[in-house]
Amino acid sequence: LVVSASAQVEGAVRLGMQYSDNVFQLSDYDLDRFQTNHPNLVYVETTDDLILSTRLDLAYPLHYRWWRFTPSVTANFAQAVSNTDKYNPNFLTRLRVDRYYWNATVLYGYYPYVHVRSYVDSDGTGELETYSYERNLYRGDANIHLIKNGTAQLHFRYEEYFYNRYFTEFDGTATTGGIGWRHRFPTFSVDVQYRYRVFDNDDRAADDDRDSSYESDIYELGITLKPMPLSDSRDNIAQWQPSLTLGYEERFFQSADSWYGGRIDKIYTTNAGFLLDLSEKININLDYTHVFRNIDSPNALVRELREYSENRVGASVEYMF
Repeated sequence: LVVSASAQVEGAVRLGMQYSDNVFQLSDYDLDRFQTNHPNLVYVETTDDLILSTRLDLAYPLHYRWWRFTPSVTANFAQAVSNTDKYNPNFLTRLRVDRYYWNATVLYGYYPYVHVRSYVDSDGTGELETYSYERNLYRGDANIHLIKNGTAQLHFRYEEYFYNRYFTEFDGTATTGGIGWRHRFPTFSVDVQYRYRVFDNDDRAADDDRDSSYESDIYELGITLKPMPLSDSRDNIAQWQPSLTLGYEERFFQSADSWYGGRIDKIYTTNAGFLLDLSEKININLDYTHVFRNIDSPNALVRELREYSENRVGASVEYMF
């Protein structure tokens, strides 16, 4: 067998920053309580924040006849500037296989620390404690070119959530399966996706009053214009490419308890992106995201505490080598 490798490892370094106007995703009720120095929100330095991030990608393509195998690794780190306890390192490893009419990717991701916010540990210390978790992600994706301008998309993921010692009752697993279709038109492409997700609380929560298990339907529609030259000059190689994605998730909680019983979360997401390729090695990405979570629940306190909106504006620069 003769396997040929590319001349060198391919890589990319990305530096980014993102401004969030509601970094802890607080409800209007909590935002008002923060203004009056409520003791349950003393962990919040500022409700808005700037998040700095660094990403490193390394890949090593291998070719065998008509096959292309690309093992790769990614390391990410994000840090909030004012709320310094809010940071998120993660590591990804993946293998992608390419053929002429299809490609497939398997991925494992490890998220050792995801800081959400702080809550009172009502069934333990009775004090305000950090609410954070560790996550394992197992994911598979496939794209199949069924017709000249159309690609079918298949998606599967399995996730494990392990909360810190104060909130182990929220440990659980999530399974997601999805299908999609990408169609390329002369000047733009359209992506339509549907995903079904099930989150199951671990058995250890069976005797607890609150069971956060849920099932959700996730819909996504995206439009991306084809890359366009930045100028009409013959020497110009810079291109720009805008995109818009709309998402909607309807999350049905399965418990009959007083907190989750009858609760339905409706999550609306809008993302607008602008990619600027300055050269073959350097690109700049600008994006805006709006998230709104609407809560339908017979419990007025749930509606008061869990409904929120957030706006995020980000920019990043990437260098490929």
